[in-house]
Amino acid sequence: MIKTYCTYLTLFLLCTSAMAQNMQILYGFDQLPQTLMLNPGAVVDYERHIGVPLLSNVYAVAGASNRDVTYNNLTEGTDSSGDVIRNLHDLGLKDSEVFLFHQQIELLNAGFRLNNPTYYLSFGMYQHTDGFSSYPEDFGDLFFYGDDQDQNGVPEFGEEYTADHVNTVFELVGVFHVGISKKVNEKLNIGGRLKLLSGSLGLETSDNSGTYYLGLDPLSSEPFIHNYEDIRVRLNTSGILDPFDLSNDVGSTAELIAGLFFVNGNLGAAVDLGFNYQHTDELSFSGSLLDLGALSFQHKLTTIDFEDAEIASDEYYNPTGNELDYWRAKYLSDELPMTTDEIGFSYFRSPKLNAAFRYDRKRKVKQDPQAFRNVRADLSSDYLLSTFGMQVFTEFRPKYPLWAVTGFYSRELNKYISIKATYTVDKFSYYNIGFGFSTHIKSFNFYATADNLVALASLKDSNYQSVQFGMNFIFK
Repeated sequence: MIKTYCTYLTLFLLCTSAMAQNMQILYGFDQLPQTLMLNPGAVVDYERHIGVPLLSNVYAVAGASNRDVTYNNLTEGTDSSGDVIRNLHDLGLKDSEVFLFHQQIELLNAGFRLNNPTYYLSFGMYQHTDGFSSYPEDFGDLFFYGDDQDQNGVPEFGEEYTADHVNTVFELVGVFHVGISKKVNEKLNIGGRLKLLSGSLGLETSDNSGTYYLGLDPLSSEPFIHNYEDIRVRLNTSGILDPFDLSNDVGSTAELIAGLFFVNGNLGAAVDLGFNYQHTDELSFSGSLLDLGALSFQHKLTTIDFEDAEIASDEYYNPTGNELDYWRAKYLSDELPMTTDEIGFSYFRSPKLNAAFRYDRKRKVKQDPQAFRNVRADLSSDYLLSTFGMQVFTEFRPKYPLWAVTGFYSRELNKYISIKATYTVDKFSYYNIGFGFSTHIKSFNFYATADNLVALASLKDSNYQSVQFGMNFIFK
């Protein structure tokens, strides 16, 4: 039962860790305070801001790199979660496929210009959930078909299954941050941000190695030998499993929220760095390096280690398509070489790199100053701005770095509304069209973005989607 539970836990996390923090629509868009979270060196032309608590930035994105991993494909003909997992396996995924999930809610975001007007200080707190997993191809094959991959009733001896495909990270974290943006001169703006991290839940398994294969010893009364060689596989959890019976140990909602505020001792820190360089009046370059840091978990720990072993069996079980029966068979599941312990663990954050250039064009219009606050102090109030450019993004995930290239066009339609359209090519899509808009009425700002608009008409057939919105008060 314990082994079955662990197996389903791993597969569940794989399926629910279904894009990372590439907010390509928001990056550099319309002088929003949230752009400072993507580039702490962004230009700030307002005097102070405060976000609407819990509503200044609400963001969620989920995706699978394989275009066939959709809701309709996973749920077709299913009656249980086991059927969903089987449908996922039947898609024939490779170990290079990845699943990601990122969710974020800002509790507070505020900032103000210091007495020295070249500095702008921003600070706040947000909650985020982040999940990443590569597809454990060999693990999936072994789970469903064991040592009989062609399902002919005859075991395949010496067929090796590797453990390095198993690579998963999941966390629920509170982030407290303070950042500073400085105008060095008329061309250069730089900035940095310090983040203090409080972990509520955590799970990590990476850098795994070793092989399993079925051996044959015809001279023995137990001829089937299940070999686990050079195994180095560890699953670290915090606040998820009970160490004694590996049952669900996730706390109440109140406990999870408390874990976001430095209550349970899961602590970490990270820094962000960024710049903006105005090469000419029209052409500018920007870049940022985010999440350089680490996180340590020390609360409600459960560690599962798999060890080297040779397990003899006098029977060979031919699976009949029911994965529960397969894992209850004596020859494998009842004697998995597994130990449990309570060991603290740490891991480095996944750094993110942004770089972009943009070209601005000014359009002369009639002035209507009644409601709109012009956030760009260096532009004449008789002009609106149109911008086009390109952004590149890289996230250094374990084993499989993620990348994205985005072309964008933004435009101030009038003194009230700005829009931005993007076209992104990445591991998740080659035809991702995104759209965002931002409106300013006096000091109030509302913005919203959505990705992969092509799939909006049929969300159940989409392998990737993201949405984001927020409300701020921005004062000139």
